Amino acid sequence: MKHQISLLGTIVVMMGVATGCGANDAAFEDEEVGEAELAQVDLGLDWRSYTVTYENSLPFGTILVTGSNVSGNFRPNREYWYVNASNLQYLGTEDLNFSYTDGTGTPPSYSGTQEFNLPALATWTAISSDTTSGYRYTSGNLNLRLFTNSSGISQVVWYQTIWPTSTPANVTPSGTFTTNTGAVGTSFSTGITTYKVDQTL
Repeated sequence: MKHQISLLGTIVVMMGVATGCGANDAAFEDEEVGEAELAQVDLGLDWRSYTVTYENSLPFGTILVTGSNVSGNFRPNREYWYVNASNLQYLGTEDLNFSYTDGTGTPPSYSGTQEFNLPALATWTAISSDTTSGYRYTSGNLNLRLFTNSSGISQVVWYQTIWPTSTPANVTPSGTFTTNTGAVGTSFSTGITTYKVDQTL
């Protein structure tokens, strides 16, 4: 089943069992933070495939996230990134649109001119400051920051800003992530905390 939301949806980004959202959480769109513990981008069932395109409809790539029951030649609990490196020139100037498809059994085959994989389970760390470099994208209480080098993507950072009664959990990138600049805020109001998962290739 494919889910696609056209405007500010959710996000780098995937797993498990989690925390409830209170009334105040909705103001920060915590409904976009999935129910899972110590996870990064939600994997759905056996696997979840995220299709990512630029606002100009050109492909950024595909992110395949595998669960513990995935079959085929895939490791469980991993994010497999298939990036169209020839289109990275649009980072920072074109919004990114995320949609996803859940599946069971063996995932489809994907390819990209840059391919890498990352752990899908990661610990979210509270931050008190943030960099202003890299390409930042925002959707509600979620942010994604991508760094590049001559080989393509070099670093992936996901952020979520939540109320103190919530704990960081998996995220489900969906809909439009708009280009943004500057540091991700860490104190939008009293008690609000920003967490991040930072992974360098």
